[in-house]
Amino acid sequence: MDEEFELPMRASVDWKKIALYVLPAALIAGLLVAKLGTKKGRAEGDYVSATAAFTKWEKVLDQSGDEFAQLDKLVKKHPELHAHYDAPIGQNLLAAISPQEATPFIERTLDRTKQPYYSDYARTSLKISEGKYQEALGEAVNLKEEMLSDSAYWEKSKDNSALFAFNLMRIATISQQLKNDETELEAWSEIKQYGGWGKDSSPSKLIGHEGFKQLLSHFSVQETTLLDYIETREEELRNP
Repeated sequence: MDEEFELPMRASVDWKKIALYVLPAALIAGLLVAKLGTKKGRAEGDYVSATAAFTKWEKVLDQSGDEFAQLDKLVKKHPELHAHYDAPIGQNLLAAISPQEATPFIERTLDRTKQPYYSDYARTSLKISEGKYQEALGEAVNLKEEMLSDSAYWEKSKDNSALFAFNLMRIATISQQLKNDETELEAWSEIKQYGGWGKDSSPSKLIGHEGFKQLLSHFSVQETTLLDYIETREEELRNP
């Protein structure tokens, strides 16, 4: 499955990066991937080889190639590497190949981390990759509401705003896919509101702003930013 959206702007943007079903790299890197412990000798050399194999595989995404075979061999030899590679492998397979191929990697990541809300977000990614957009939209909206009502969750860390921001982006994008104009407009408005980018708005003290800065950085290409795209979408939706 390989869905892309065209940005009606002057810059050329690869919309694979923001396809509906991708797990944002910012979330995976910061929250779903365990760090490897330091080891010496042969194990350390295998870790370096695994990194090189993954880097090469990520460029071609060929599961039948030598790079993936080498990485798979090293992960089987060092099971602790699952914590490091399952999530990014799952993300790449989900975005570029198929949910069936990605599911084992994502499920292992979810079973291992058991992060509240992040697991919900990731499982919704699988729903989207299967084309269950209406169901996925309902889950994304429910996730937003659950997070907003969970004050204890925000008291733990303002870094959680990344998940909230990316989930709002997901709501807007799924709504666009379903041609649900009202929900899409509301989601864009909330992104600007919570990001402090709307007229007379400022970042929420409860949620924080860091996650929205990540969102803006993640979806900006050259001189074209996410805010440019939001402005364009709002104009199109209000003046069809």
